[in-house]
Amino acid sequence: MIGFISCLVSIILCTLVYVRMVRREEQKTLGKKSIIPVALGLFVPLITTFLVILVNLAVRMIAGDSFAVHVPNQALRSLANAFFGAGFPEELLKLLFALLAVAIVKPKTVYSYALMFVGVGFGFTALEEVLYGLGNNDFFALARLPNFALHMVFGIIMGANLGLARYRKNQGAGGTSKLVLAALILPVLWHTIYDAATVDNAGIEAESDIALIIALAVDIATIVLQFVLLVRFRKKSKDLCQMEF
Repeated sequence: MIGFISCLVSIILCTLVYVRMVRREEQKTLGKKSIIPVALGLFVPLITTFLVILVNLAVRMIAGDSFAVHVPNQALRSLANAFFGAGFPEELLKLLFALLAVAIVKPKTVYSYALMFVGVGFGFTALEEVLYGLGNNDFFALARLPNFALHMVFGIIMGANLGLARYRKNQGAGGTSKLVLAALILPVLWHTIYDAATVDNAGIEAESDIALIIALAVDIATIVLQFVLLVRFRKKSKDLCQMEF
């Protein structure tokens, strides 16, 4: 029951945040089209799960066991599991589906461009909560809730930076490479570190107190930073809306 309530609250909160973001667009060009990236984001968890299963099967066929078994260090094993199991494939697929949304919707400003990525993050979260959130025990179901907008924030980082890079390129300005690198690297890095410290933390399974402290510290830092970036995006929305392609 707790898992269902947590899942429902998470989806409702994401909906409220996304709707307010769409309404903040000054040109009002998105409207009903804002549902397109959300719908595309629903496919990402399913495809990611399928790809990870295929990769694991391939590794087992080649190495005779899972990749993690061949990494003796707990921290490195947690990072490897987090990177190959979620951080890299999920962010890559979200990037591809967001770019597909961009091709379909054709946003005209940096703000609406970023919303394509936020919408994919919203769709991803909605299905992930249904697939995984309901399967967790009460503690983990509640622990997931404060990070309800995390994948949307990854979308902000990716979409705003790529949108700014496109805008600067159109304006003939430099500095686009740093923006592109930030868009591609930061979400993967943050996602990997977060998962390695929490859901994929091998030290927690070994009942390590240090691992538990690290998990709590990373989780709290992520919650705070998530809301900081949401507020910053809201404050910059007017300026981003003025940056037209």
